[in-house]
Amino acid sequence: MSSLARLARRVAMAFGLGRQTADTDESRSTSTVQVALASGELRSDVPVMQLYGFASRSVPGSDLALMFISGDRTRAVAVASGDQRGRPSDLEPGDVAVYHPRTGSRIWLKSDGSIEINPAEKKLMINADVIINGDLNASGDVKAGEISLQNHLTTDVEPGSGKSGPPASS
Repeated sequence: MSSLARLARRVAMAFGLGRQTADTDESRSTSTVQVALASGELRSDVPVMQLYGFASRSVPGSDLALMFISGDRTRAVAVASGDQRGRPSDLEPGDVAVYHPRTGSRIWLKSDGSIEINPAEKKLMINADVIINGDLNASGDVKAGEISLQNHLTTDVEPGSGKSGPPASS
């Protein structure tokens, strides 16, 4: 085989697709997966490279895009993963979503500039001070501690134009 033919073969073997066959191993500094390749090959301890600042843990059955270093099929690195089983199917052209395939939770950046956050359990927790520059509309009650905006009692109510006292917890 000529050196040009060997080079062409290595280039052709540099990329491939596979399917994750076991849970991700998170015990190392770089997570690894076991992958079944289309050719029937099985590769274990394949490192998973992720973009800086992003983290995910794919599940068995996920599709993996693989790069084989120098075209060597024994030296695989997973460079992307996806799971078509839970992918949102209602995105419009230009939309972007961060979603959880199993629960359906997602952050949806819409092409019209709006952002929609949909937690599966209908609970969103923010561990920070919140500053809102604009109106806040709530269809349900708003509470500060135990004080409800819809059902709060006040103390020392004076008739007429007098002022009431501070809120009382119910």
